[in-house]
Amino acid sequence: MTEEMDKVPRHKLPKGSKSQRQELLYDPDVATSSHAEQSRSLAEKIGTATLCTISSEGEGYPYGSFVTFALDNGNPVFLISGLAEHTKNLLKNSKASLLIAEGGDGNPLALGRVTLIGDCIKVANSERSRLKEIFVSRHPDSRFYADFGDFHYFRLEVSSVRYIGGFGRMSWVQGKDWADAEPDPLLPFSSDIIDHMNEDHEDAMIIICQKMSKAVDTSSVTMTGIDRYGFEMSAMTEDGPRPIRIAFSNEVMDSDGARKEIVKLVKSARNMI
Repeated sequence: MTEEMDKVPRHKLPKGSKSQRQELLYDPDVATSSHAEQSRSLAEKIGTATLCTISSEGEGYPYGSFVTFALDNGNPVFLISGLAEHTKNLLKNSKASLLIAEGGDGNPLALGRVTLIGDCIKVANSERSRLKEIFVSRHPDSRFYADFGDFHYFRLEVSSVRYIGGFGRMSWVQGKDWADAEPDPLLPFSSDIIDHMNEDHEDAMIIICQKMSKAVDTSSVTMTGIDRYGFEMSAMTEDGPRPIRIAFSNEVMDSDGARKEIVKLVKSARNMI
């Protein structure tokens, strides 16, 4: 983590929060991914975003447009038409940012989003074949226009990143930290794991919350996230829904590893009854 990130830890209370209403019900030092890792995972997961360029027609005002993208060593790559306004803008001024936002139910401001900032430059023809493979792999429908002469590849060279993971969870991530970070290895499996746990194993998660956190009055629970270091839940308590994070004893790299770690936690929790 960068020094800036350490100033706003993921599991501490937001500045100005009322501690009597916001007491954390689990260990704030629980193992978790860095903001750089969370940012990279979010960008890998979502292939659409809002590209903001400097308008060449609007007296320098920002111009936002919907785009698809793929990542090339952490730098977003776009396949865009020469007729598009954002392409015209970039050819005159390379400064740009890309807003990648997580979708979902509930309060949208509680969901994750990341803004990537840097210069967006048209890439050389010598890279076109390699970038085509990357882009078409991420967006298969683009194969129908990937070889059109009026479509060009642009790459945003990320210099800094603003990460917001929800209320009170935010920081600036420096370009080097972004480049060095890796997306979470559980990303391809997380949705299936979460669905399975919520549909078939709520009772096990209730016991974990009751015995391994301060949410001893948990009556129902929903898993909301999982990564290589552990998983997060929303536990229904007498004071309403509360976030709970539980760490694995070992980092996991796939769904089978996650299953084994969760089984170990359930067994340990049941032994506390």
